[in-house]
Amino acid sequence: MPILVQPPPACKFREEGVQLPVFYRGPRAVITHAVVEVPEPARRRFLVAQLADVHIVRHDPEPDATGRQAFGVSALVAALVAVPVVGPASVVLTSILSGLLLVSALFYLRPRPGRWWQVRAVYQGANVEIFSSRSDREFAEFCRGLVRSLEYRDL
Repeated sequence: MPILVQPPPACKFREEGVQLPVFYRGPRAVITHAVVEVPEPARRRFLVAQLADVHIVRHDPEPDATGRQAFGVSALVAALVAVPVVGPASVVLTSILSGLLLVSALFYLRPRPGRWWQVRAVYQGANVEIFSSRSDREFAEFCRGLVRSLEYRDL
């Protein structure tokens, strides 16, 4: 059974004298019994009654992240070894070689974007993104609210 919450006066979901069930109210979305509203990147409003084929798409990080980290560590070690080996022969060559190895180490060791999720659905005949997030917690809360709204629709 949904929790009935009286939205604040500034909320667009307020109807005079009627309490609307709000299934999720977060910083980036609001889900009621009738609509899903996502203000970012541009305000989008989806009628729950018109959502079909609602599904989750998970985007995983690149599969070769471990190999990239190994290359980065190897470049750092090579930069440390290059200084005493090449240093006495040429300061300029040592500087260039060390600089190139450090740049490649930074490239390979830079943080990669992590996993992120999308909720997609068919809405008015088009496959659209309803919501996306990189936060496990935020995405799980949004999905729970959406499931409750869809169940409420089917009553």
